[in-house]
Amino acid sequence: MAIYSSKRSDNQALSHFLSNSPWPYKNLLRSVRTKAIETIGPNGVIILDESGMKKSGNSSVGVSRQYCGNLGKVDNCQVGVFLAYFKGGKRTLIDFRLYLPENWVEDKERCLKAKIPPEKIRFQTKYELGLEMIDNAINEEIPFSYVTMDGFYGENPTLLTELENRSITFVADIASNTQVYLEEPVVGIPEKKGSRGRLPTIPKVLNTSPVKVSSLSSLRDKWKLIKVRKTERGHKKVYFKALQVWRRQNELPCEKPLWLLISKDAKTGEVKHSLCNAAENTSLEKLAEMQSSRYWVERAFQDAKQNCGMDEYMVRSWNAWHHHMAMVMLAMLILISYQMKFRKLHNQISIPAVIEIMKFHNPLKVMNATQLAMKINQDNEMRVRARLSRLKGS
Repeated sequence: MAIYSSKRSDNQALSHFLSNSPWPYKNLLRSVRTKAIETIGPNGVIILDESGMKKSGNSSVGVSRQYCGNLGKVDNCQVGVFLAYFKGGKRTLIDFRLYLPENWVEDKERCLKAKIPPEKIRFQTKYELGLEMIDNAINEEIPFSYVTMDGFYGENPTLLTELENRSITFVADIASNTQVYLEEPVVGIPEKKGSRGRLPTIPKVLNTSPVKVSSLSSLRDKWKLIKVRKTERGHKKVYFKALQVWRRQNELPCEKPLWLLISKDAKTGEVKHSLCNAAENTSLEKLAEMQSSRYWVERAFQDAKQNCGMDEYMVRSWNAWHHHMAMVMLAMLILISYQMKFRKLHNQISIPAVIEIMKFHNPLKVMNATQLAMKINQDNEMRVRARLSRLKGS
């Protein structure tokens, strides 16, 4: 949608709209979220994740050598932290934050050059940005059932505690070497052993020791084969089990027990571990469905990049990046709204098909030879300027 719109517009006007026009992107995002809930339905799932956009040079706001999940390695990129909203196979992105690495925050001149507002020149971890967006969703009274996240966020005990303090149900992926307690830990000051040395003063768990979750996935009992999602080749099935455990924070156990979810892909054998604070009476089928729902954020990113130009932009400033991402989310909402409208007539309408239908009803402007030559020259000049600017910033 973004690419299609740019082909119909004057490049300078589009650049001004993104980079210099003062329209408040937060107001647009608020409207997008409201309409997204109306379109997709209430009580869906919020998914917290990040996406990296590879860049050359060092002038684009927030760009740095950092881990890029898309590439699976450290590279020169920008990283955005995003919230997706999903229900019943329908998904869209609803909020975002640009991650500013510490080397940016420490370079005030660089921040001002990228036109970062003074109040935004402060370091926030990715989990803090994610929690900020979740709090924003709560404040806007977005009706969601639970939050899910990958291991990068799931292994942050502070984030999980903050979600528990807000009475938010979560499903958080964790690494296989994460340690948990299988029985309720008793915390106290251990008795002194022997006559020498000082009296113990540091609280410790007295009655049990933690175990790695990987040791629990090898047990053969209590597995149940469950269908978790429809695919083009039938249903995705996993062997699944759930155990009550106590997680750790700062070397001590947390007070409340929660679920350890373990699934093993029925075809590949891939094992996945997650922590979940859903109610004790939640069924195994529901827990398995909850653990598998993070799949949909990858589909949302795929929609955003393939159909809405999420990672295809030539802007550098703070305002321009935020304007671009807000327009991407508006485009996603428009496409899914039309898809649902068209599916009343034909159930197999995909998002790419929606784009083709929209192109048919809104054909590109027909150019004569002179206009075509001018357009090509204009595009070439822009590429040359962009290349020179990148080389200058490298």
